[in-house]
Amino acid sequence: MKRITFIMAAIICLAISAMAQQPQPQQLNADQPLAPALWKQGIATCAHFTACDRRFGKKIEEIKSQFPQGYTLENLNEVYGGQGRKWEKIYNEFKKEEGRGGSINDLKELVSPQIWKLVEPEFQAYITEHPEMANAVPETNPQDGGNNDAVNEGENENGNEGATGTAVAKKDSGMSCSANLPLWLGILGSLLGLCALLTALSNRGKIKEMQRSFAREIERTNVNLQEFSTDAANQMKALSIRLTGKTGIPGIEADPITEEAPQIEEEEVPADGNEEGEVLNLFTSKPDDNDDFTRVSDSFEPGNSIYVLTTFDGKHGQFEVIDKPEVHSFALMMPAENLIRACSGNAIQIPSGTRIVTDRPGEAEFIDGKWHVVVKAIIHYEG
Repeated sequence: MKRITFIMAAIICLAISAMAQQPQPQQLNADQPLAPALWKQGIATCAHFTACDRRFGKKIEEIKSQFPQGYTLENLNEVYGGQGRKWEKIYNEFKKEEGRGGSINDLKELVSPQIWKLVEPEFQAYITEHPEMANAVPETNPQDGGNNDAVNEGENENGNEGATGTAVAKKDSGMSCSANLPLWLGILGSLLGLCALLTALSNRGKIKEMQRSFAREIERTNVNLQEFSTDAANQMKALSIRLTGKTGIPGIEADPITEEAPQIEEEEVPADGNEEGEVLNLFTSKPDDNDDFTRVSDSFEPGNSIYVLTTFDGKHGQFEVIDKPEVHSFALMMPAENLIRACSGNAIQIPSGTRIVTDRPGEAEFIDGKWHVVVKAIIHYEG
């Protein structure tokens, strides 16, 4: 048991190690610049839902099925090019923004709030499905650099470069630490798994000794059972000799055990002369069209007997289906003929099992030399 526990612990540790080494998608900030490919996907998503807002866009599922690896503004131009000026206006509007680059907040400013409610979940789902896009480093846009120079005009150029270099260095350092974390987790998980495997292997000797001890116990138990079987056979033989008086040895007879016949006290018969009737079991086949049992016998007949009818006075009786597997199989072959005239129940015309259980016996009366069904038995199927 300990060995199994250690092996399971090793497997769990190795699984944690493998999961830790999987590339984790970078969590994007709304103001963080997007990689060029991710920005283009965002522009295309905004353009598609803008077309949908203007009543000529297709369902997003159709676009994704046509471009399963992602789509751009040019892909949408192939789809909506036939819409004429309606699409041309949207295309030109977003084409100007495609090469500029930006963040998620920049995408949000390109569309109305109603359209952004549709764009945002679709864009976030794309980021989740393509973590490599989120981990990609965005390219430096010369236009953004020019804008920054215009805003910071008059500042010392070398100072700006130094500050920028320091910020980039800090960012790279943070990314390096976060990137190495899965590696360290993987190493730790591997070491734990290795320790668990070594511990399990070291216990192999103890487990083998337990197996040998268990085998010896089983062997001793078998010997005890054989001795018990021999003693039981001898006792049965001795009892047989005492009962029959035959020893099996020629010329030697044993005294048989004689038992005194019990004295049976005679019961007094009431003065009026009425005696309690005997219990009589009759075996019957299926009823006919007049609800009269056919082929009544005082013994069971395989292939014919389906019901057993019990009577105390020979005039009234109760009946039920004989509780035998072969009777059930025979009756269920044609339930409409064998069961329906004498039994009732929930959907008994459709066999839903292999065993017939009588919930309430039926009642029959002996009329004109025939046993007639008065009240049907209630049955159900099992198995």
